[in-house]
Amino acid sequence: MGNNETKKFDWSANLLNPYVLIAMMIVIAATATYLVPAGVYERVVSDITGKMVIAPDTFHFVEQNPVNLLDIFGSVPQGMINNAQIIFFVLLIAGAFEILNSTGFTTALVGMVVRKCTGREKLIFPVIITIFAFLSGTIGMAEEVIVFIPIILTLCKSMGYDELVAVGLTYCGVRSGHIHGLMNPFTVGLAQSYAELPMYSGLGFRVGWCVITIAITTFFVYRYAMKVKSDPSKSLMHGIEQEHDLLDVESVSEFTATHKTLGALMVGTFALIIFGVYKYGWYLDELAAIFLAFGIVAGIVGRLSPSEIVSRFIDGAKNILGGALIVGVAGGIVVLMREGQIIDSIVFYTANALSDLPKLLAVNGMYVFQWLLNLLIPSGSAQAATTMPIVVPLSDILEINRQVAVSAFTLGSGVPDLLTPACGPLMAALAVAKVPYNIYLKWVMPILISWSLLGFVCISMAQMINYGPF
Repeated sequence: MGNNETKKFDWSANLLNPYVLIAMMIVIAATATYLVPAGVYERVVSDITGKMVIAPDTFHFVEQNPVNLLDIFGSVPQGMINNAQIIFFVLLIAGAFEILNSTGFTTALVGMVVRKCTGREKLIFPVIITIFAFLSGTIGMAEEVIVFIPIILTLCKSMGYDELVAVGLTYCGVRSGHIHGLMNPFTVGLAQSYAELPMYSGLGFRVGWCVITIAITTFFVYRYAMKVKSDPSKSLMHGIEQEHDLLDVESVSEFTATHKTLGALMVGTFALIIFGVYKYGWYLDELAAIFLAFGIVAGIVGRLSPSEIVSRFIDGAKNILGGALIVGVAGGIVVLMREGQIIDSIVFYTANALSDLPKLLAVNGMYVFQWLLNLLIPSGSAQAATTMPIVVPLSDILEINRQVAVSAFTLGSGVPDLLTPACGPLMAALAVAKVPYNIYLKWVMPILISWSLLGFVCISMAQMINYGPF
């Protein structure tokens, strides 16, 4: 007998898939070339930045040029060609960092911190959160945090805390570095490349706000942990039967001399990048080359064979392949709008709508827009490819610094990752920690609200201080 039950349509799996959402946006963009009047601005070289910018008073309508069916399908490969430099940049960096991870460096680092901080609650919370924030803000750690949840969970259980504290220390720690980007090549790096800003410029401002975010996150996680420790019945996980295969923290790899050398190598690499970016204007090609060399040297220091180095590099590239390719697919949206000559029209109409608003409200509107879009497209690289080609000329028209627009993107594309079930690393972290999503949502809401409000303050401050260089 066959199974006659009607299979339920899984909305989250079928419609919240980023590729499906981008495909829908491609269709919308193609349709818009028939509905939105075509128009163009003239471009001029800015006397201040030396970059090509829109001349605000030069917009004029042109003959309509709607795309056809072949253009729609052709926009995807063309988008990949247009974004090839970024796609390969992402793949090379992901491969290099996978080589570092395969040496056991990150696991040993976290294990060392856990062992040294055991029994020192006031120290362990800010230290662990800062470590994960740093790894996220530099090497772009996201999914990798899942590996460390069993270690941190074991520590939390031994100290009288619950699973939510482990999630807070790990996942929220990672996201506290992600929302400001620091030197994350997959968010700030890509957004600044679209905005033609000096790579990693404005780092000091981001570091300052990241420290504030870490402090806020530490406060909420620590306060909840102390409440649970003093009265386990106050745990939101109270009454939920859980069985965990807890690890022996002492069994985690020692932080050896090799790991110390790798740590020095990583710090030295980022110092070299900062020097090269500010001194010589290094950009994507140079950064990709430096990271590739770093990965190879890390593999040699970590005593990996040449074959292992290559295998780990390929594994890292494969792990990020979906995110890298989606940059090209999202580029198809821009291809269609450019062929239909409607990007400038959209900028023109949007600028007219915002022109009477104070710039402070306009930049906060950008932040809200990115925040809401991230609920559907949780990939920072895909969101950058989708929005920055429009946001950058819009910021030029409104005389808002491009660096401020990048900040609106990084904040808006990061904060909702605490919330949206479309974010794969979040759901995977909850699955490993065995925390129901509804309970996590109740627990994380104060942090989410605090981060969201902090975003408004941060982006407002960026506008008020004329955060640049341009």
